[in-house]
Amino acid sequence: MFAAAFLILGDTLLFTIENYWLPLLGRTHTSPTKLVAGWSVGLESLEAFVEAPLSANTELPQARDARNSNVVLVSAPGAVGKSTLAREIAARTGAVYLDLAAADAVGANTVTGGLAKSGLFGEWTEQKTTLLIDGLDEARLRVTQEAFEAFLEDVASLCMGRDLPVVMFGRTGAVQDAWLVMESLLSVSVLEIGYYDAETAIEFTFAQLKATRDGSRHEEAERSAIAILLEKLRDETQADGGTFSGYAPVLQAVAERVAKEPNPAHLIASVEKGEKPVTLQTVVNAILERERGKLSSITFDDPTLSSRLYTPEEQLRRLVARVFGTPQPSTIPMSGSDAQLYDAALSTWLPEHPFLNGRGNPSSAVFEAMILVSALQQGDTAKKAIALQLGRGVAANPFLADFYYDAAESGGRRALPPEHVGIIYSSIRARLAIGEAATLDITGGEDAADEESLEAEVEISVMKKGAAKAQVIQFSTNQVGTFHLGPHVEDVVVSVPLATVEIGAGSEATLVAPVEIDCSRLVLNGNRLIVEASLAQGPSPVSLIAGEYRGGITSVPAIRGDATLSVTWPDARSHPWTNFASEARADPDARIDEALRRLRKFVIAFRSHSKGSLARLKDKLDHERMTKGTGKAVLALMKEKNIITTDGTMYFLDPDRLGGETGATYADCVAKNFQEKTIRFIEEALANDA
Repeated sequence: MFAAAFLILGDTLLFTIENYWLPLLGRTHTSPTKLVAGWSVGLESLEAFVEAPLSANTELPQARDARNSNVVLVSAPGAVGKSTLAREIAARTGAVYLDLAAADAVGANTVTGGLAKSGLFGEWTEQKTTLLIDGLDEARLRVTQEAFEAFLEDVASLCMGRDLPVVMFGRTGAVQDAWLVMESLLSVSVLEIGYYDAETAIEFTFAQLKATRDGSRHEEAERSAIAILLEKLRDETQADGGTFSGYAPVLQAVAERVAKEPNPAHLIASVEKGEKPVTLQTVVNAILERERGKLSSITFDDPTLSSRLYTPEEQLRRLVARVFGTPQPSTIPMSGSDAQLYDAALSTWLPEHPFLNGRGNPSSAVFEAMILVSALQQGDTAKKAIALQLGRGVAANPFLADFYYDAAESGGRRALPPEHVGIIYSSIRARLAIGEAATLDITGGEDAADEESLEAEVEISVMKKGAAKAQVIQFSTNQVGTFHLGPHVEDVVVSVPLATVEIGAGSEATLVAPVEIDCSRLVLNGNRLIVEASLAQGPSPVSLIAGEYRGGITSVPAIRGDATLSVTWPDARSHPWTNFASEARADPDARIDEALRRLRKFVIAFRSHSKGSLARLKDKLDHERMTKGTGKAVLALMKEKNIITTDGTMYFLDPDRLGGETGATYADCVAKNFQEKTIRFIEEALANDA
């Protein structure tokens, strides 16, 4: 297509506007007669724009060369800056920018119809213009899987035989979905937006700071303050692989922090003395404290009010009320004249709060996350915050979990209600890039008469690129309540025999294997269920087990890829579940039946983290919830036969030895497909325990 001198950083080929997008797209000539909703041309370049690294994805098999593709997919975790990059490329090249979040719901004629209605079809045919399509994840949330695939096929049909590619931007999951549909139709490449490195992060943050005002007498000190804050953030977040301090919304929060500091030299001295740790939480809290300084402009009749009003907690409560449309919280008792002064001040301060964008919405994902955590702690807004996050599915806020961790500490132990588990997991998954993995495990007791059984343990494992082992995050919760998992459930094992699990928040729900749900009551919202295989190698089973099923699924579940579905509950053999119903095995020997359940629990506890091994924390499998009854005997034999080995802190599962010794695979255990060899293995374990 073209020749260009590419920028190479280390061993990575980087795709910048100057060396890739301009040579690829050139300066297009677009003259629409009438633009439809979501379509734009002639965008202005951003003064504060600083490019993040953009490189070719190496995780998806058969991905094409980005210099010679009909479609270029640009992927990134949530809030990394996809829309900013898309708009800047459109501004620099003159290409048409299509924002699917602002356009009508997508379908079979979205792009073809849009080109025709805008009077652009002639220029499209003559290759005088092309499209930058943004918001794949938002578009997917608003329509069915069929409508989304029809939209992608419409794009593919328009791109065949063209030299100018169409460029599509979306979060990790949406880009993977698009690639799966389109790669068999035409040449598709995938690029990934990375995080700002240490040097570029300073440039980006300083550019954001300068964009907030018309100059400063302290620019050198401000740059130094930015540099030291980012250095401390990197030190505090090393477990995240250095990516956290290169996240655009985090850098914007740092810029806001420095902008609110009248004396940057004082900030530098404070940080260097180590008076407070520099975390995202402390950076954002400092902004709230600076906002509180506005009280000094008011002279109250009661001078003590200055120390009691507009605290960070009060600001957050007021921001929650403004964002969610609930009544503003009442103020503490004060005289009529003081109340009048304060109300007048609030009417000015709140609309201009740095956490808001001037239109009543959060100004960044970081500030939104802090507002959401505050909303979750308030009875009148908690349900609204949960519903908002569940409705976003894969487009969840990627910073919610970070702020939630601090709020969830209870006596040195993290605790959260079951209603929050799903949105915390979706927040963590929103930070994943292609090739990274996260898993959710919830394990509860089985005896309603036992108080300890009412508790459950939550474990989230995250495997990032280049990491030697997974990061493990643990919470405690209980089985009194409902676990809401949202419309997109991926890589989840839930065993809560006393609890309710609710899936879905719209017209359809998607389960991406492996998924194992075992609960007292299962609720499937919507009227359609989609079961998808994982992109990773290995079996892709989905198993749903419940003592009671409730839901509105009316059509036969759609199975995509090499996935399998089994369901076990009363009346599971009725439509639409007939072909997927699995009878609960009942062995005449109750101990054999229990031991098979324990074997199943042990095996499905192991899941691969992308390219990692089948590993599990040793304490998790050794816990009484896993080993009670016949569990100790089964685990002991699995270790004796080297099906499970340990390094002292982790257990590792050898799938080949599992099959050789028990005759069962991971998929067999999920589907409860136990053969005679499995029964003999269980009998040997029980005999050893006699």
